[in-house]
Amino acid sequence: SSGINAEWPLRPGKTECERVFSISKFQGCIAAGHNTAQWVDSCVYDECEGLMQKEELPPKCVVAQAYATQCGNLFWQKGDTTPRINNDITNWEMEAGCPDEAKRFQPILDTGCPQPTLEEELAGTF
Repeated sequence: SSGINAEWPLRPGKTECERVFSISKFQGCIAAGHNTAQWVDSCVYDECEGLMQKEELPPKCVVAQAYATQCGNLFWQKGDTTPRINNDITNWEMEAGCPDEAKRFQPILDTGCPQPTLEEELAGTF
């Protein structure tokens, strides 16, 4: 054995993923019961595997975006009589170091791929 910790290559990615999921904007999500452990694991896996390389977003931001979306929805936990709502998570991207919504769509615009119509965009049906 060389004595090198087998987790060593994961450390930078894990540290960054833990930072992203512990930002103040996500504290309300965590307090409301949205556990971040599996999200951090997904983030580390994607960052270290370099998955989604065809995406313009860093993998940590793809995972954080999914978490923010889930966190922003009403949800119930066992025994709840009314849905829980999360704290305001607007502009979480700035604190997490991820592109905001406008920047996330820019690579798509740059590809020349079909874009949603204004009506679809406003209705959120795209």
